[in-house]
Amino acid sequence: MVDIEGIKVLNLDFKERAIELSKKYNVSLLNSESAEIYISIDDQSILHFGKNKLENSFGEGKFSARITQYQGETLLKKAIGWQSTVQKHILDATGGLGHDSFILALLGQKITVLEKNIGLCILIEEALHNLPNLPYFNDAKNNISIINNDSRAFLSSAENFDVIYIDPMFNSKKKLKRTKQMEFLVSYLKEYDDPSAEFYESNFKRLVIKKELRAKSSIKDCSALSFKGSSVRYDIYSKGEK
Repeated sequence: MVDIEGIKVLNLDFKERAIELSKKYNVSLLNSESAEIYISIDDQSILHFGKNKLENSFGEGKFSARITQYQGETLLKKAIGWQSTVQKHILDATGGLGHDSFILALLGQKITVLEKNIGLCILIEEALHNLPNLPYFNDAKNNISIINNDSRAFLSSAENFDVIYIDPMFNSKKKLKRTKQMEFLVSYLKEYDDPSAEFYESNFKRLVIKKELRAKSSIKDCSALSFKGSSVRYDIYSKGEK
């Protein structure tokens, strides 16, 4: 699987931060100019993949607008069975850029984010690290744990989570209009695979699979409940949920 060769420090003010990430994810600090796949650490950290670049910010861009309206995430709330007085422990089995996980954390849920690509893990880490020092952001950050691992390592412990959340991302064969971020991920994660079927066979309580609105279901189960929006839907399966 494609992953970063290491971390480059573009600004010495961020050297300690780069060392911290290097140690956590066991990747090298790079001095060479020859690397093609790497993270550059600066005011805005960037994942470089050949000539392509990917940024991930929770405070700027399109996603920031979604953050300001996070209480209005009605569809996502329905999908996880959200209750204002209950904190659920959610396993995000396909972390990606951590967008849905951060919204769920803002909604007071406890999130374990699994992402097997180190480059994407660091982009999530940096997006969280660069948030303003505000109480509701700090509370959300404290609700999130990021683990670099294949989600299948957690199949046997699925029952320990209230919700298993999966976003297969590339679940339509149609040539749909995609954002620049998604185009980058399609190219970068060529070997991406969907763990939905394996988790469906696990001893889960509630399994949520995010889909493009007209994409085929990952699981053939007539008992599935679906919540549909204008462009996406959530297919929900329950097994051991109370």
